[in-house]
Amino acid sequence: MCSLQILEALLPNSMIVPSAFETVGHIAHLNLRDEHLPHKKLIAKVVLDKNKPKIQTVVNKIDAIHNDYRTMQLEVLAGNRSLVTIVVENGLCFHVDLATVYWNSRLATERQRLLNCFTCYDVVCDVFAGVGPIAISAGRKVKHVFANDLNPFAVEYLERNCVLNELERKIEVFNMDGRRFIDAMFASQKAQSIKQVVMNLPNDAAEYLDG
Repeated sequence: MCSLQILEALLPNSMIVPSAFETVGHIAHLNLRDEHLPHKKLIAKVVLDKNKPKIQTVVNKIDAIHNDYRTMQLEVLAGNRSLVTIVVENGLCFHVDLATVYWNSRLATERQRLLNCFTCYDVVCDVFAGVGPIAISAGRKVKHVFANDLNPFAVEYLERNCVLNELERKIEVFNMDGRRFIDAMFASQKAQSIKQVVMNLPNDAAEYLDG
């Protein structure tokens, strides 16, 4: 039996059975509804048992993203407690710690769409680079990348991922506020070479465009 069939048998008949989760490396990331919370341990155990060995940890988001670093509050429901994992995307490897950095596997298609717009002649400025899913993927294709993030933990993983994927010579990393980074880039001689600017912060990226 698959996990959906098992949960249908175990949970109350009136309850909508959680049928999907986001996979981040070895971690299954659930977004449980309030009605599921009394049964969260059971749900997590079923997900873990039916998806081993690929899945080793099951977590649930317990609060929305409110902080400047875009990190989520996660509760480990089953499996090992490590939130440090390796994600493979676009043929590249990314070290990620979900306790301290932001990652959304569901944006992979959108990231690929964006990368398809770049050329080998481009110099890219990634204002909110995180651990590098766009910056490092772009680094394989474009001339040079300036990658920035406010979160020092994300910057640490970004630098590590540049080395891991042997792209550290093509990616210049910064740890600054997004607006300050933009001002610094376009006040310098680097501005003459920049062809593409990426602002992957959907909720309020436009606020960083002064004037």
